[in-house]
Amino acid sequence: MAVGELGDGAASEGMARLSLSATVTAMAATATATATSSVFDNDDLLREILVRVTLPHCLVRASLVCKSWLRNASDLVFLRRFRSLHPPPTLGFYIDSSVLSCPRFVALQGHPPELGVLLGRASRHFDAWSDVPLSMWDSRNGRVLVEIYGKLAVHSPLLPPADISVYPQTPLKVWLDRSFTYNLHEFLPEDGGNGREYYRLALGYKCKCMIAYLFHLVDGIWVGRASDTISFPGPDEQAEPVIPLGVHAFGKLFLLTNFSIIIVLDCKTLELTKVNITDEIELEDCDEVDLCEGKLEDEFTLVCLHPTKLQVWTHNLSQITWTLSHSVARDDILQASVTEAGESCAHVSILGIANAGKSAFLKLDDSIFLLDIVAKNMTKVYEICPEDGDIERIYPLLMIWPPKFPAHLTGYARLIASSSSLSLSLSLSLFLLFCIFL
Repeated sequence: MAVGELGDGAASEGMARLSLSATVTAMAATATATATSSVFDNDDLLREILVRVTLPHCLVRASLVCKSWLRNASDLVFLRRFRSLHPPPTLGFYIDSSVLSCPRFVALQGHPPELGVLLGRASRHFDAWSDVPLSMWDSRNGRVLVEIYGKLAVHSPLLPPADISVYPQTPLKVWLDRSFTYNLHEFLPEDGGNGREYYRLALGYKCKCMIAYLFHLVDGIWVGRASDTISFPGPDEQAEPVIPLGVHAFGKLFLLTNFSIIIVLDCKTLELTKVNITDEIELEDCDEVDLCEGKLEDEFTLVCLHPTKLQVWTHNLSQITWTLSHSVARDDILQASVTEAGESCAHVSILGIANAGKSAFLKLDDSIFLLDIVAKNMTKVYEICPEDGDIERIYPLLMIWPPKFPAHLTGYARLIASSSSLSLSLSLSLFLLFCIFL
C-alpha cells in the first residue's frame, strides 16, 4: 500500500475520532444543560436548595440571579419555612447601665466574615452619641428603643446612618382614668417597626381591678385604645401589682406580676386575660424569673433560676397547660466559672433570654456567659469592666427579618447587582448538579 494511502487513512481515522469526541462533548453539554434546566425550572427542588443557605442575607444575594430565584426566595410560604429552620441569628448584645453614657455593643463570636459590615455598624452606631445620656428600653428585629433627655427614639444600628427622630410624649393625662395607679411600659412592634413607631402600655390597678391603655405612635401621631376592666385577685385591695418583666410576641403582651399571675394582653382586641403560675414551678423558691416568647403562636416561656437548678417552663394558652421543657443543674452552670485557682463564682443572675427559651445570658460575678440550655454548655462572651458599672440587663441584637428583597433589575444594572452573588449561584448550581447525578 502506498505511503500516501496510509497517510490518508490515518487522517480519516483522526478526523473520525475528533468528530466522535466532539459529538460526545456536545451530548455531555446538552445533558448537563438539560439537567440544569430541569433543576432551575423545578421550583420545589430549587426551594429545597435555597432553604439550606441558613443566613437571611444569602437569600437576598440568591434572589439577584434571575426572576425565578427571586420569586422562590421571596415567597411567603417559603420564608415561613426558612425562619422555622433558621431563626434570625443573634449578632451580639448591648449592655447598658447607669454608669455608661451610651449603650455598648458586644459582638458574639463565630459569625461568618460577610457579617463583619453589620457588626461594625452596630459597634460604631452610638459613637456619635457618646456625650449624650442614653438609656435603652427595648431591642427587636435589628432596632432599639432608647431614651434621650426624657424622650424616646428608635435607632436602627444595622442600617446605614440616618437622621434620628425624637418622638412626642404620650398624651397620658388626656386618656387615663386618674383613679387608677399605673405601670408604664415602652416596647417596639414585633417586627421592629419602620423606625418611626413604638408602643406604650399603661396598666392600671385599683381595688383588685385592672385596666390597660395601649398607645401606638405611627409617623408622629399617637393612637390610643382602652381595654375593659377585669378583676385582679391581689392579696388585698391596697396591694398593687409590680410588673418588672414583659415580652411582646405573636400579637400579645405577656406581663409578669408579683402575685404569681401573668397578664396576657391581646394587642389587636385589647382583651386582658390572666394566667396562674402552677405550683409545680415553686415560684416562692426562685432567685430570679424571666419571660420569653414561645416557639408557637399560643405559647410563652418562663425561665426560673432556683437555688439548685435553672428550669424552662412553657405555657400553652389554648390547652391551658404548663410543661417543663428543659432543666440545667446550677452546679453545671457554676462549673463554667471555675478559675485556674479552683475558685467558683459566688453569684448568678439572668441578664436576658433568647431563642424561645433555648438560650440564656447569665452574669456570673464579673463575667457574662451564654448558656445553651438545650445542649447544656456555657460560653464566656464578655468580661465586665469596672467602668461598665452594674449591668442588670442586656439587649440582644438580632439580624433583621424578613430580608428586604430588591426589585428585579434588567440588563446591565442586573449584571452589576448580581456580581456579588456570582460565587453563591455557582456554588448552588454545582450542588444542584451533584444532587441530580448522585
